[in-house]
Amino acid sequence: MKTRKLFASGLMILIPLLSQAEGKDIPFSLEDRDRIIRTEQKVEALDDKIDQKVDDLRSEMNGKFDGLRSEMNARFDQLFNFLWAMIGIFTTMMISVFGFAFWDRKLSLAPMKNEQRKMLNVLRDYAEQQPKLREILKNAGFL
Repeated sequence: MKTRKLFASGLMILIPLLSQAEGKDIPFSLEDRDRIIRTEQKVEALDDKIDQKVDDLRSEMNGKFDGLRSEMNARFDQLFNFLWAMIGIFTTMMISVFGFAFWDRKLSLAPMKNEQRKMLNVLRDYAEQQPKLREILKNAGFL
């Protein structure tokens, strides 16, 4: 009950204060209006200046990036030329190594083939005198 009385008395004190706050007029003069207009004009001028500076910076950065882009393209061209030269050198080396290996193999086997021919000729000659050897060579496909 006490709390209700306390609440009611608090409302009775606050209600007149609230009605007075709503009743007060805020003075707004022509000077205030002109001041707001000048402030808006200054803000718009600053916005225009900022936009112009941003556009200038953007064009300057694009110019610098174009320069960097052309330098990078030249550098990549040099790199690709170097890689093609390395591929050409490596290919030439591999062809040379394989060519030398085949040539050396052919050169080293030539004397052995001559010896085999001589040995086969000797066996054929001897097979004319020996019928059993002749039969063996014939079955092997040497005669």
